Amino acid sequence: MKPIRPPIAPVPRRHAKRGTDTDLLALCDTVRAARTAAGMTQAELALVCGVSRDTVIAFENGRSGVSLGSALRVMRGLGLTLSPAVRR
Repeated sequence: MKPIRPPIAPVPRRHAKRGTDTDLLALCDTVRAARTAAGMTQAELALVCGVSRDTVIAFENGRSGVSLGSALRVMRGLGLTLSPAVRR
């Protein structure tokens, strides 16, 4: 008879953690929606933009550490632009 293993506690995947900045999360949700509307996977978008898939994952999850340059490359790859605006 096989030994019974104790249940393994679920460990959240590192890349699945989301940031906490609401403005950044709104931007990232727009990027994810544009990517899925274009029918692209994260790996395909990364290849088109010249960034790693981990960068795309981190950006879509709103995590800090993604450089502005990489974020802009991802947005350009989807045909998106970023325009600064004064907050009211």
